[in-house]
Amino acid sequence: MDVFTLISISLLVGAVAMILLAWPLMQQWRQRRAAARTIDEALVRQATQRAAGAAAQAGATQAGAAPATQPAQQMSPRAAAVAAATAAATATAATQGASPAPGVADTRRGSIGAQLGGRFSERFNQHWLESRLGKAAVSAEEQQLLEQCGFYGVRPRAVFGALRLLIPGILAALAFAWKLDVSLASALAWAFAAFAGGFLLAKTLLRRRAAQRLRSVADELPILIDMLRLLQGVGLSIDQSLQIIVTEFGSMLQVLGPELQRSNQQFASGRSREQTLLRIGKLFDDEDLKGLITLLTQVDRHGGAVQEPLRQFGERLQIARKARMKDKIGRLTVKMTGVMVVSLLPVLLILTAGPGFLGVMRMLAQMNGGS
Repeated sequence: MDVFTLISISLLVGAVAMILLAWPLMQQWRQRRAAARTIDEALVRQATQRAAGAAAQAGATQAGAAPATQPAQQMSPRAAAVAAATAAATATAATQGASPAPGVADTRRGSIGAQLGGRFSERFNQHWLESRLGKAAVSAEEQQLLEQCGFYGVRPRAVFGALRLLIPGILAALAFAWKLDVSLASALAWAFAAFAGGFLLAKTLLRRRAAQRLRSVADELPILIDMLRLLQGVGLSIDQSLQIIVTEFGSMLQVLGPELQRSNQQFASGRSREQTLLRIGKLFDDEDLKGLITLLTQVDRHGGAVQEPLRQFGERLQIARKARMKDKIGRLTVKMTGVMVVSLLPVLLILTAGPGFLGVMRMLAQMNGGS
């Protein structure tokens, strides 16, 4: 088999794989179109029925209003004109079917179609994630890592699972086509290695981003405590303070800002403040953050002044942070010792002992020349 045949076979296999992956999406698209068409037909029938009912009601109203023309003659000319205009508008609306405006109807149909499509997409994603392949691609650990990275819901998990299977598959196909001219065993080994590396690389990148966000939480926590102290000092409650922090100072908290916003939305939907805050502490698993959440939940449950406990908690947090920085500096000093020995010691030896070695070499050269 030549190279062009191998490339053609690999492209054919890739196309078949893409068709197999796109087939459920095509079925979902067909179901969505059929559902939207059914809804449009139902809306048209409903609008026709309303138009017929409005026309019949307008006809009955005009028949009942005929005997009342004589009292209308005793009205003022301005009132009679207003009544005539109102009757004309009513008759016009009845003639046109009293249906809603086309823009409103189109918007309503579009919103219903979008909601229906979203429901179909969510059901498809949920069904795929509950399958064996979906559970293998997105386990409970990956789901927690996605939430730590700020990706919530079914759709991000489904996208991550699809990419985690699709990209390693493409890498495996390319590696197989690249090493197939050498030997079949080598091509299979390279394909397996490429698939395994791509499959594990996604989790590694996700874990690294989650660790970076955890470090950002530790850096943003003192800022959050200081803002809570300031807002509590002016007489605001815990709920008002959290709302203001999210709306006004959300740009300063890149990680805790969106999480507090989500917590406020859950609190507005009916959950308790304790549940919404404990979710953040359980998600990031930071001891200082858990301590702050415990303090806020106790104050929210039992009441009392929170400014002084926040000050003490902030001071203790600063002391712990200084201790961590000293520990980090000490470890960096030990690491820099090896770097200095490797890089600076040869330079020092050359600068200090170099002139002496050169003098000894010149003296030996002169003695050899004189002898």
